[in-house]
Amino acid sequence: MLQFVLGLSVGLLLGCGESLPETIPVTGRVTFAGEPLTSGDVTFHPHVVAEGLPRRPARGSLDAAGAFQLSTFRSGDGAVPGTYHVTIHSYSNRPDKFDDSGTFTPQWRIPQRYGDPRTSGLTVEVSPDEMTGNVTLKLSE
Repeated sequence: MLQFVLGLSVGLLLGCGESLPETIPVTGRVTFAGEPLTSGDVTFHPHVVAEGLPRRPARGSLDAAGAFQLSTFRSGDGAVPGTYHVTIHSYSNRPDKFDDSGTFTPQWRIPQRYGDPRTSGLTVEVSPDEMTGNVTLKLSE
């Protein structure tokens, strides 16, 4: 009986895979005041949900050169085609360090407006026909 239950569980896991939406590989670079932003995260927030499909944000971490590679479903797979509001979070303190009250208070390396999709002013269109795969985000004071 146990073998049947295990076999059925494995069969369900292997046989019921939902196909994932198409993604476009997206890489890029972030600069702030003309210099690479050397730490932080970039998030592409879907502007609208297209054709009833749920859309996830795409995320990537900045490296020492300010470069990032987006991931949505799998590491490095990119973003689903569509329009995105972009946010960037970069702190000079670590998010796992809390103050005496147990709260994390970020010390932003960049203006805080870039951390909110409503105020960042950054929008990117990901399209299989027009996307070069590289995005340059130039942040200013």
